[in-house]
Amino acid sequence: MSTSQPNNFEKLSFDTTVVKALQQSTHRYKTLFEGANDAIFLFDLEDRIRDANRVACERLGYSHPQLLNMSPMDISTAEEAVRWPKRLQQLRKIGYLIYETVYRAKNGRLIPIEVSSRVIEFDEEPSILIIARDISDRKEAEKEKIQLQLQLRQAQKMEAIGTLAGGIAHDFNNILQAIIGYTEITLFQIKEQTKAKDSLNEIIKACDRAKDLINQILSFSRRKEQKRKPIQISLMVKEVLKLIKASFPATIDIRQNIHPDSGMVEADPIQIHQIMMNLCTNAYHAMREKGGTLEVVLRPVEILSESAGENPELTPGAYVELVVKDNGYGISADKIDRIFEPYYTTKEMGEGTGLGLAVVHGIIKSYGGAVKVHSQPGKGSAFHVYFPRMIQEIKVAGPGPQKKENILGGNENILLVDDDQAIVYIVKQMLENLGYNVTAKYSSMDALAHFSSQRNHFDLVITDMTMPKMAGDILAQRISQMRPDIPIILFTGNGDMIAQEKAKALGIRAFLMKPLQTRDLARTIREILK
Repeated sequence: MSTSQPNNFEKLSFDTTVVKALQQSTHRYKTLFEGANDAIFLFDLEDRIRDANRVACERLGYSHPQLLNMSPMDISTAEEAVRWPKRLQQLRKIGYLIYETVYRAKNGRLIPIEVSSRVIEFDEEPSILIIARDISDRKEAEKEKIQLQLQLRQAQKMEAIGTLAGGIAHDFNNILQAIIGYTEITLFQIKEQTKAKDSLNEIIKACDRAKDLINQILSFSRRKEQKRKPIQISLMVKEVLKLIKASFPATIDIRQNIHPDSGMVEADPIQIHQIMMNLCTNAYHAMREKGGTLEVVLRPVEILSESAGENPELTPGAYVELVVKDNGYGISADKIDRIFEPYYTTKEMGEGTGLGLAVVHGIIKSYGGAVKVHSQPGKGSAFHVYFPRMIQEIKVAGPGPQKKENILGGNENILLVDDDQAIVYIVKQMLENLGYNVTAKYSSMDALAHFSSQRNHFDLVITDMTMPKMAGDILAQRISQMRPDIPIILFTGNGDMIAQEKAKALGIRAFLMKPLQTRDLARTIREILK
């Protein structure tokens, strides 16, 4: 009886099917493994990389053979590497873990990563599967969101400052009104030219400067877009230096070297004031502990094409250079490149917003200029600001002899309204000195009732804007409804103005800013009543 032999054909057929199945399974695994958008690592429990996909190699900059047998600590930052043993312990305990970390690429680039890790069986051995997602875009978006939130908070602060400045300006202008008013009334009573009269005129000049300063604060706090105009920058620099001399302590020695022919620049005076105040305040902060010297230089300079390498931000041409130099604590080399970044500050908490130098840099760049910093820790800093100089300069007339203004009065009947009795008394005296017949009211409601009973008696109404119960613009509207032809002057102490079209509809013919001066008041009245 013959022994049956195994069917070699059938055995071969079985082996081919298994091989094909294995090949297909391997192909699917490789396709999924290599085709993923995230980096995938396979670690053993001894902390070694057994496998890594194409994306992992590309992101980290290592070849596949280089990654094999490296550990998670080899591709992490030193700060993150110390956390890995604890994470590995948690993984072994609960079987999975999701966390954020930072990987360090071969070239040193830091990559923020979201890791999803799980303990699995691979080739019948316990292993750790790690899927690492690059979250650089998400982190950048989060950073931008934080920056936007900071900017929003800063904008809200500026809005609050604007409101506060408006209230302060209103009260301060009322105080100035009293000083100017009583001074002018006294001047009216002194007929002869005396030293006392000269002193009173100096008070008026000082009040004019204070009034201009309040207008500057209002313009800055409300962030109005100012029109650039040709300005003699040396005058602005000197004005700011006068201001800071009065506010800086005696331990700060202020020296100035202002070239008389520095030239003119096309700029916004408020922004020039802002630049000077920011730079000088920074210098003060650097010297306030030990004192020091603040040196301010203004001079015309020429940037030549040969020196373009030294001044890459400036095109060759004529400039005005402003230098603000201190001998304070200076700025270290690792910080000097960041000082113009928004919200970056070297000051202590609560001493600054980190916006000052960023604003300075933005303004100067918008003018086509540049700002350079030279600093040495322990020796001080020097900021060099370059403004494009106007080639065809506009001649500014010198002070010369002052032409005496002919102040004209009249005998018309005027209704004057303000809730501040001191202001009413002063302005009434001014108007009566000009010859006008004045009826004064301290309440807008009383003024409206009085006008209603004698609407044809008055030739002009002068009213304050900010009053309780009924504001000046509402009073103007009610009066105009009773008598459309009556001219109205609105005056205010905080800069609140109404649109020209609306003002015309309310019968408002002119605006006057407090503090009022006799010459401005007289001129405006005659222009309206002519």
